[in-house]
Amino acid sequence: MYDTERRRFGQNFLVDHSVCQAIAQDADPVDGGTIIEIGPGAGAITALLAEKGRVVAVEIDPKWADKLPRKVRDGADLVVINKDALLVDLDPWLEPGPTGILPVLCGNLPYNRASAILIRFLPQIRKFRHMTFMVQWEVAKRICAAPGGRDYGSLTVMVANHATSEIRLKIGPDSFRPRPRVHSGTFLLKARPEPMVADPMFPWFVRAAFRQKRKTLRNSLLMTFPAPVVDGAIAECGLEPGIRGEQIPPEGFARLFQAFLPHLEHLRQDALNATGEDQIDEM
Repeated sequence: MYDTERRRFGQNFLVDHSVCQAIAQDADPVDGGTIIEIGPGAGAITALLAEKGRVVAVEIDPKWADKLPRKVRDGADLVVINKDALLVDLDPWLEPGPTGILPVLCGNLPYNRASAILIRFLPQIRKFRHMTFMVQWEVAKRICAAPGGRDYGSLTVMVANHATSEIRLKIGPDSFRPRPRVHSGTFLLKARPEPMVADPMFPWFVRAAFRQKRKTLRNSLLMTFPAPVVDGAIAECGLEPGIRGEQIPPEGFARLFQAFLPHLEHLRQDALNATGEDQIDEM
């Protein structure tokens, strides 16, 4: 059963109860609050979340969506939405509850779509108390990486634009069925008061800067912009000509974007059309 579902939806099901408890604790359900869970699968974490507040479960697989109500306690406040997380409208569930507490977004994201789902919901993070997800360990490291390391890249910068990040758990393959060939990890995101850059072109620009990772920033950007523009912007930001993208902190990318902004308008429509799932290259 589990092998069939993994092939269809990229799912690995968590079966270690102690790990489920730790993840539910990080989600921090509160009385009268709402938890929106993406990819509940067999409901191991859902049942724990539903002990306290309302759970809105977004499940793409119609079979598990149908079974989920039987996985929680009688009388639990559970709403099941059988839809793709990349297409679902969460707006009806984003209003603060009666106590004024913002909802939480959490989930076990399918390995083959984790980055795309995360990037989709990041701009809405200020509507949540926090977000906490489980992903492949290598992806968790990229999301929470520090500048200068091999894991630091475009996904790191796009997440840092909206949130602070913290790795919470590293989870071994034996905690899942079917047993994956890789480790998993959970991470916690807390919203910045405002994004460093609100312009929707910023993710496109960051990807352009990392287009030739391990090459210089200049060489990557020359694939999109003429040399005088690239050299002028790098000098305006006080960066060394030979600097690499992974050496620049997220705040530096925000400044660099502003330096390039006068040269982006003629590219805007094409750039905004190129922000789909196929553009996420961090998996």
